[in-house]
Amino acid sequence: MEYKLSQHAKTVMVARSIKKEWIERTIKNPSLTVEKSSNEINFFSTIEENENRCLKVVINPITMIIVTLYFDRNMRKKGCK
Repeated sequence: MEYKLSQHAKTVMVARSIKKEWIERTIKNPSLTVEKSSNEINFFSTIEENENRCLKVVINPITMIIVTLYFDRNMRKKGCK
C-alpha cells in the first residue's frame, strides 16, 4: 500500500518520536482496522518497542494520505493487540 504523509502527520511523527517502520507495520499488519467513513480508515497496532503502546494511524483511502497518527490511550485500555 502506497501512501503519503500529510504535513500534520510528519510534524506529529517527529514530535512524538514515532518511527516510520511502526507506521508501515501498523498499516500492513494491523491488529484492528476500523472504517469510520468512506474517507477515513483507522489502523491500530501495539508497538512492543514503545512500552506496548497502541499506535493509531488514520488514512484517507481516497487520497492515500496519512492524516494523523498517535498513541491511543483509550484503545490500549480496550485491548489493542
